[in-house]
Amino acid sequence: MVFRRTSTGASQTAETDNSAAQNLDGLTGLPDRWQLEQWVTTSLDRCRRTGDRFGMFLVSVANLSEINNGYGSAVGDEVLQVIAESLSAAVGQKGSIARYLGSEFAVIWPGLFGVEEARRTASDLVSMLPLQVTFENFVVPVHVAVAGQLSDHETNERRLLVDVEAALAEARLQSAGHFVIRDQTQSAQRQPEVLAVRLQRAFENDEFQLYYQPIVSLNGGTLVGFEAVLRWLAPDAGPSGAELISPGVFLDALRASPIVVPLHAWVLRETLRHVSLWNRRLKLPSLFGATNLDPTFVRDSRFIEVVMGAVHELGVRPSQVLLDVNGDTAGPDINLLWPALQILKGEGVGIALEDFGVGFGSPDLLRRCRFDVIRLPRVLVGGLGLAEEDRVIVGNLIRMAHDLGCAVIAEGVETPQQAEILQELGCDLAQGFLFARPAPAAEVDRDLENYVRAAKDLGANTARPSLADRPLP
Repeated sequence: MVFRRTSTGASQTAETDNSAAQNLDGLTGLPDRWQLEQWVTTSLDRCRRTGDRFGMFLVSVANLSEINNGYGSAVGDEVLQVIAESLSAAVGQKGSIARYLGSEFAVIWPGLFGVEEARRTASDLVSMLPLQVTFENFVVPVHVAVAGQLSDHETNERRLLVDVEAALAEARLQSAGHFVIRDQTQSAQRQPEVLAVRLQRAFENDEFQLYYQPIVSLNGGTLVGFEAVLRWLAPDAGPSGAELISPGVFLDALRASPIVVPLHAWVLRETLRHVSLWNRRLKLPSLFGATNLDPTFVRDSRFIEVVMGAVHELGVRPSQVLLDVNGDTAGPDINLLWPALQILKGEGVGIALEDFGVGFGSPDLLRRCRFDVIRLPRVLVGGLGLAEEDRVIVGNLIRMAHDLGCAVIAEGVETPQQAEILQELGCDLAQGFLFARPAPAAEVDRDLENYVRAAKDLGANTARPSLADRPLP
């Protein structure tokens, strides 16, 4: 399908009374993610009461960052408006549509009871979306990814969003127009009691993989580090065989598994091994590697030994290690976890607080613990440029972190506008699809110099001193 851009704005039809919606997206006129969360809560309540099921779909312009880089953010905005209009026409009166985050839209579609119905719905949505958009003298190719998750009376809002975002991450790795649909039977296969034995076999069979996403300095336009994210390439998990599974699906089972410490040790060693190689190749001695910490691992008596053993084994400095603590999972137990983390801080290892500003990742944690870095979550960064409230909130969080001596990493940066606003607000570092998607080590090896050039092109050249320019403690 070819769509010629002729007007702005987007219509909205929904099962609920959207005319009364107070939270609207400034670019498309659609209800925003806060309104979506209310729909999800209402729909799940109905699902539990009546047994009615619904599908939640995420629709992403997978090449939005390439469009913004190649044609400019104004064209990228036009493409998003076109997608909003096309989705509104495709959904009609059958469901509800909202702007989710950045390049993504969400659709709530009631009355779907089986995976085949959901697949047909996803296929219909894909067929209604444009393959390209004509804007002035430009013909802009549009690559769309679609993911869906069927509701279940036992799920909750957070699990539904985690599952559908994991499905979208998989869909975005596929060819244009690909869609991934999951249902409750696949979710059931991933319950902790079912997964415990399977995870141990996966570890023994080398089914776990690390994907790396670059972290760049917004102040100097330099590549400063990589975050390693764990993936499980399970050969028998998907409806057609192999499936790439994100950690949110199996973390509960991992915490109860005997492989929790060996797996974390492997992740840390692999991360530092690659960072050490890329460090020597690029001659960037301060290049660091970031990995996520699970509270179960931190509470283990071998935690400090494993971390420092990996540092010495790989010949890196402790300042080249950044350990991420998720505020939502670790926050309630931070008093029990902090003594071990403080010992590593004393050795020079950096400790970061993830999801700062949401859930348990509240400013109160900065009062109780001396973190070196805070990470602004995608949910906050995604609103920059869309609402002034998001800019004010993010700016205040950055100033607070700096006043307490913390560097700031913004996650989920997808557009040049977001990067520009973050730079204006004094943010130190950033990562996201604007710079690069997470990729296996082999692809990073191949494209390493391109990452350096991209950081220089996208980085800002200002004279403002930055905490990012000092080595992580």
